Amino acid sequence: MAQMFSKSFYKSKEWEKVRQFVLMRDKYKCQKCGRPAQEVHHIIHLSPENVWDVSITLNPDNLVSLCRDDHFAEHKQDKAEGKKKYDKEKNSDCREGFHFDEFGQLVPD
Repeated sequence: MAQMFSKSFYKSKEWEKVRQFVLMRDKYKCQKCGRPAQEVHHIIHLSPENVWDVSITLNPDNLVSLCRDDHFAEHKQDKAEGKKKYDKEKNSDCREGFHFDEFGQLVPD
């Protein structure tokens, strides 16, 4: 599930275009197990600090198609390795006052 800081990004048209491109590139197959892919995973995870960086968010080289089980497993493994999700309380003032518009462009609120 998307974190609050990334929800508008995941609703953008640019994300949907890149997501569809990656699924087509990967032939709609999970790149871990070969089953049908429903998810597109960011290899470098999104954070409040990089959600505005299109070289991470919209770069096909940073994206991989996964089935739901393997996508969940990726995030579960990160958690087990101590990689934390975005801490809203710790980073509550990050990038406030901006959002992605319908074209995936960063604009002020």
